[in-house]
Amino acid sequence: MKHDIPVFDGDGHVLEPDRELAEHYEGRWTGNRRLEGMTIFPSLDGWSRSSIVAEGDEGARYWSTDAGIWAEILDKIGLEGSVLYPTSGLAYGLMQSEEFQTATCIAYNNWLEERYTRKDSRLWGVGLIPYNDVEAAKKEVARCATERVNFGAMLLPTVTVNGKYFGDECYWPIYEEAERQGMTIAFHGAVSRGFGLDNLKPFLKVHTLEHPVPLMIQMTDMMFNGVFETFPNLKFAFLEGGCAWITFMMDRLDYEYDSVFGAPVRPKLKKKPSEIIRDTESIWLSCEMGEKSLKYVIDAMGSDRIIYASDFPHEPTEEDLTADVPDFLADNEYSMEVKEKILYHNTKALYGIQ
Repeated sequence: MKHDIPVFDGDGHVLEPDRELAEHYEGRWTGNRRLEGMTIFPSLDGWSRSSIVAEGDEGARYWSTDAGIWAEILDKIGLEGSVLYPTSGLAYGLMQSEEFQTATCIAYNNWLEERYTRKDSRLWGVGLIPYNDVEAAKKEVARCATERVNFGAMLLPTVTVNGKYFGDECYWPIYEEAERQGMTIAFHGAVSRGFGLDNLKPFLKVHTLEHPVPLMIQMTDMMFNGVFETFPNLKFAFLEGGCAWITFMMDRLDYEYDSVFGAPVRPKLKKKPSEIIRDTESIWLSCEMGEKSLKYVIDAMGSDRIIYASDFPHEPTEEDLTADVPDFLADNEYSMEVKEKILYHNTKALYGIQ
């Protein structure tokens, strides 16, 4: 498939087999034995997602990924390249052992580089940050930025078990290193544990809320703790919750900022939250191609920090994958300049892809 303009995918995924990850540990974890059937990463939330996907889509699907499969998808969708996020690894914030979490982040990054980014220059990786060990985290950010091939961002989990959100100053040395290295920090929705969705059934109800809600929680904590103003040259991506939630958050954050409860926060921020979201380079979003609210988001914060995401091989059917970009290009609601930004230029700017 070819399009009238180039397209770069800002959020695709890999499926990471435990048997392959196990081969990429370093240090004392090298060659560590595992029990078959016991997974490296915890469950995202207790739902058997692969079975739910199979039930909802009777068409042909990809049940595994590698560099060759991704090359096929790039050609099928008509993409110049893609930025790859984990799947089971999205739950790494739920790992209870901090030492094993650190070892697993490094092993995942080793695996992603060997299996994907070194094999195809069109594929870019997002590394996992061992955030519980700040010195190891700084070292891994620098390693991904300066030694690994085609790593454009680092992931922090949207849900963690350590009781700290990412506005906490204990994480600021990680942000300092990422800013120094020019490495984007990404948050990717998926995990639903701990914010009131545990008893919702069927999974449809959980999936409706589990992507945007933790993004909103992390953004609120980071905003009112002054992260975005303290690190003005650091890009933060909030992904796969759609983009419509950001307009609600602009109003809600401003309301609380101006309220009686905002008194302790106002001295910390030079601008209102909505102005930080609108006028700085700090906050980036992905959108869904059919999102009717996209035009309102563009009105609220402009079109320079919104990116296209394929989400392959997760929920999209083959029809979705091949129709999303042509349908968006045919939409008269947006100018060609805006379409080029969302489909191509913004992704390359976010991840520093030359």
